[in-house]
Formats: sequence, C-alpha cells, structure tokens
Amino acid sequence: MNFTAEQIAEATGGTVVTDAGAGRIHTDSRTCKAGDWFLAIVGERFDGHDVLDSLVEPAGVIVDRDVDVTCGVVRVEDTTKAFQDLGRAARDRLKGPVVGLTGSAGKTTTRALIACALSPLGDIHQTVGNLNNHFGVPMTLVAAPERASANVVEMGTSGPGEIALLSSIGRPDIRLIVNIGASHLEELGGLPGVAEEKGALFRDSRPGDICCVNVDDPYIREMTIPDHATVITYGTAENARVRLLEARIDPVALSTQMAFEIDGKSHFCELPTPGLHMAHNAAGALAVALAAGVDLGQACEAMTAYQPVGMRMAIESLPKGITAFNDAYNANPTSMEASLRMFASLPGRKVAVLGDMLELGDDEARFHDEIAELAVRLRLDRVLLVGPRMSLALQGVDAGRVERAVDGTLLAGPLADWLRAGDRVLFKGSRGAKVERILQALSHALASSSEVS
Repeated sequence: MNFTAEQIAEATGGTVVTDAGAGRIHTDSRTCKAGDWFLAIVGERFDGHDVLDSLVEPAGVIVDRDVDVTCGVVRVEDTTKAFQDLGRAARDRLKGPVVGLTGSAGKTTTRALIACALSPLGDIHQTVGNLNNHFGVPMTLVAAPERASANVVEMGTSGPGEIALLSSIGRPDIRLIVNIGASHLEELGGLPGVAEEKGALFRDSRPGDICCVNVDDPYIREMTIPDHATVITYGTAENARVRLLEARIDPVALSTQMAFEIDGKSHFCELPTPGLHMAHNAAGALAVALAAGVDLGQACEAMTAYQPVGMRMAIESLPKGITAFNDAYNANPTSMEASLRMFASLPGRKVAVLGDMLELGDDEARFHDEIAELAVRLRLDRVLLVGPRMSLALQGVDAGRVERAVDGTLLAGPLADWLRAGDRVLFKGSRGAKVERILQALSHALASSSEVS
C-alpha cells in the first residue's frame, strides 16, 4: 500500500516539511528500497534516525525531529504512534474483510489455517512470522494490498491494554479468540487476567462484526459480547454451530483427520501435520470461513495445503533414520500439554526434550512440575528436562527415564548413541529457552556417529 507525504501527514497529524510522491512504508532500513518511505521508529535499544544516511534514494522519511536529508520529510510528534495511526489509515483503505485473532496458544497455527480456509476467496494477506504486537499489527496493515480478498491479522499481548489497542488499529470484521491459557501470567495476573485482556477483542466489536466463539473453553464461553455482534460457535459441544465430531492422527502419514458437522452438513478434512489440538484450531478456521461466506467444502480442501509455520511442530528427518518434531518456537503449559499428548499417541520409541516455559509468574515451579509429571505419566521412553527451570522439575523421579541438564546440548551425544532408526524426538520450549540448539547438537552428533559406523 502506497502513501504520499500528504496522506502520511493527514493520517498522523504530522507536518509535510518536504513533499514527495507515493511509496510503501518501511521501518527496517534493510528492506527500504528506492521510492519507499522510511519511518524512524525509536525503541529501547535502537533509533531509526541513526540510519537515515544508509537509505538509498527513499521517497522520504517520517521523523520526530529536524533532519538533514535530500528526500521528502514528514515530521510527527511520536513515530511509534504515527506508525499505529498509519495502520488505522491503511485499515480504512482495505476492500476485503479483516480477521483479527488472539489467544494464549496456537495463534500462529490458527492464523495460517484461516488463511488457507479463506483462500477460495482469492488473494489472502496475513501477518508475517510472529509480527503481532503494537509494531507488527500496523506493519501487517500498511503492507496489505488494498484489494486483497481478505486480511488475517494476528494480535498478541504481553501486558494489559495491548489487545484493546491492536483491536482499535485493525478493527476486525471477524474476531476469534483461540483459547485462554497460562501465558504472560507475570504481567496479566493469572488466568482471569488473561481472559480479561484477550476478551477485549470481543468487547470492542462494532455493529455487524462476527465473533467466532470457542465454546469448549470455559473462559471464552463466559466472555461479554455486545448484542450488536453476530456469534458463530465452534468446538466439540453439541450446541456448536461448527462442531468437531471426531479427530484422529494417522501414525504413518503423520496427518490429522477430522470430521465436522456444520449447519447439519458433514465435512471431512485432513491436515498434513499431526495433533488433535490442530483439529480444534481447524474448527476455528472453519468458523471464520463460515463467517466470510466461503464454501465450506472448498475451505476444507484448501486447508490440506497447510504447512507448519517456523518451529511449530515441523517434522524433520535426522541422520540414522530419526524423526524430529521441532515445536521449539514457544511454549506455555497449554501448548506443552497438547504437544506431549499428540506425541505420546504415536507408535514406536519416543523421547521428549522439554525446555523452560517463561513468564509464568509465581507459580512457574508448579507449572514445570505438572508438565514433567505429564511427560512421565504418558510413558515416553525418555524425558530430557533442560534449562534452569525445567531441570528442577520433579526432583527424585526415576532417573532411568528422566534426565536433567541446565545445558541440554550436553545430553545430545549420549542421546544420539541411544537412538536407533525409527525413533522419534520432540523438542519443545519457550522461545527464550532456544531448545532448537539441542536439536542442532543432536543432528550433528547423529551425523558424526553415522560417519564413524
């Protein structure tokens, strides 16, 4: 989406210092090309004004101070607020519906499924990666083609008031809250606080908006939804309009097969990735497709094109015939349990490498104990508890199946020696735990042992 200097000033309340033509807006000098506008964001550890000299023939710059440049200039009071205002202006220009979604776990997976389910409408624009905060949402909107058939905008939070802010920027036509779980508890003050924060997405609904309600989640079931909004329910409950009847994992194809009943009609869908929690996310995606008027048979067919986003249950082949399930992008108790239960349902020998879960507040030790206990109860062949928090969980548990290390890479060599062809290894932890480093170390150790043998 292109903006002229005048449009930028109008959207932000800024002043055109030097006029310039229309161009796309960037906040990263590395992606800002000739003819683009560069917005100089100021953060805790960076200041976009410091890199103005590195720009190559930009249309102009958006700044909060006097600058010496030979391109267009729009001066604003605060560049972060200006970016959010530009996001609002971009939202006004979009022709297709905007879908806004949030939740404690599975946001990105559900967002990708929604994009697939809506694809029969035409070109779908969606959040890239995990850019779902007060920078990411405006970035998604200003990057959107005006005539995209639909726009899927992921919204995250790390503190009170953020979902309300993001909702005010994106103003979704279709709104979905995936679930309420133990995430960001330090800032949000327990599950009721999480529900209050996420619930802003529903509370802010405008007349004509559609709220897709997960009736299997007790917190979401009780959320306030304005009378002027339309509600579409989904889940396994008998009264769900999009009802998940059955889900099973194909242990050979490593796919998830699902049966739904929607408005009295049966629908079948298969996702090329394993996980019963994936079926619930797919139900949410079908609720959005129903809200958008997509033919549901086409939506189910389109979801077969889903591929895991980043390190979210990505299946990788390792040396010696070992299969890795790389789910190391992030973790909280809800997503940990879902991943472990899926993994335990697969045949063969299985090893879970579980890293720290972060931002859980005063109850973090209890949460780590509960996840470690679940892994043991599911009778996995080996459980590796790694990181300064997870390695302290369940002290005294049978050391034959449970191993601990603050630095999990130290366990990669012994694990490589123990593994044999056909074994499966799950890697799961919060982003800050960097559990994928253990996967990399294991892959290297397996390759080295293969060369020796």
